[in-house]
Amino acid sequence: MRIAVASLQQETNTLSPIPTTYEDFVCAFGEDMLGKIDVVDIFKNAGAQIIPTLYCNALPGGMVVKKDFLQFERKITDIIQKESIGGIDGVWLYLHGAMFVQGIGSGEKHLLESIRKITGYDIPIAAALDFHANNTDEIVNLANIICGYRTAPHRDMVQTERKAAKLLLECIRRNILPKPKIARANVIVPGDMVQTDNEPLKSIFRQANITDAAQGFLCAEVFNGQPWVDSEYTGPSIIVIHESDGELARKEADRLARMFYDRRYEFKFEIEAVDAAMALEIAEKSCHRQVYISDSGDNTTAGAAGDNAYMLNRVIEGNLKKSVLIGGIADCGAVAKCFSAEVGDVMELTLGASLDIKSEQAGITCKLIHRGNILGWYGEDAGRAAVVNTGNITIIITEKRTALIRREIFESVGVNIDDYGIIIVKLGYLYPDLAKIAPKAILALTPGASTEQLADMGHKNIRRPMYPLDDNFM
Repeated sequence: MRIAVASLQQETNTLSPIPTTYEDFVCAFGEDMLGKIDVVDIFKNAGAQIIPTLYCNALPGGMVVKKDFLQFERKITDIIQKESIGGIDGVWLYLHGAMFVQGIGSGEKHLLESIRKITGYDIPIAAALDFHANNTDEIVNLANIICGYRTAPHRDMVQTERKAAKLLLECIRRNILPKPKIARANVIVPGDMVQTDNEPLKSIFRQANITDAAQGFLCAEVFNGQPWVDSEYTGPSIIVIHESDGELARKEADRLARMFYDRRYEFKFEIEAVDAAMALEIAEKSCHRQVYISDSGDNTTAGAAGDNAYMLNRVIEGNLKKSVLIGGIADCGAVAKCFSAEVGDVMELTLGASLDIKSEQAGITCKLIHRGNILGWYGEDAGRAAVVNTGNITIIITEKRTALIRREIFESVGVNIDDYGIIIVKLGYLYPDLAKIAPKAILALTPGASTEQLADMGHKNIRRPMYPLDDNFM
């Protein structure tokens, strides 16, 4: 048994003006990629020979440059083409589901089509996807197994990888080629309103789990989609797979999609969601030891630039008494200036709008208190960073777009988050590691490429009718 494996992931925000390039991906090729995926033991224990191709993963951002995407795709397909001579029994893919490529559209669809041109349709392909996948209609004709995260914030990435691997092996052993069915709920809900531990998703997933475990069904998957993608396939999709009964799978997919639509009014923010000035006022008056504020419109984990000084300006204007940490602002030029100075130097800096011209700038007089490299989302080296202080405000400035989602990322640049009363992060909902330690969290409804306000997204290509732009149409 021979199985080809590949992982190519990036979550695209088409509202972001910053293209995602080859250099933005963290990559491992050939045998080196096997340490980046969590299914090697499953395949080896099944007696399978693994054919590695590549693992490439980028921080959410703007559209992927076409030539760079095609370079990744060719690395995968060239190996599959070469290894097809000896026979391939299945293909396992770990993708995102919301990769949008310049001049192509869905990267996942294009990759699957390119693989199928080599393998044909007589072997199974399994894909593990993010909960925020914007699934095209074609994906159910290109892959036999499609599994998605069941948690947001995400905690079950490894389980999803392994589920897709086990189902792929089942298809190979039983010599079956299931045909997934897809249904859609025409509802666009900001991602920060859709958390799977809360209603209505909790009940919808409970129903999906019942279907998932029912006789003859292989899986039932619920995807919210990535709302900051302007495409005809943006939004929630339900994919149900039965081993042989496509009509039964279709009925279940339709039932779950209808449930999603019928409960559309129940989606809401689980924490206070207010404008920036109100968020700062609440934080300043709060009796909690610390308050975390999410700068949701400039959320780097949703693909925004991370270079907006909007919240810094509001903090300066607010003349707050509590100590404030801004984590952080992407500005390569400001970091370069800090690295040409010495720790302890006082300098004038202009921060912001280095990547997105719609972002605000802020001019500050500050003291350089740290410079060094910062950890990235996955623990990798994310480039140079500097920490400066102006009055009671401390600001982390990063050379590259960075997601500060865990304590150790702050600590990598010498910052102890326990030292601050107000911590402002470029996120939506707090990632689990921060959520565990945050006494109080507020979502600031700020402007930017990851705005929580659907009317501000400027969508032109989404399906209509679509709630909340339209209503009562199903």
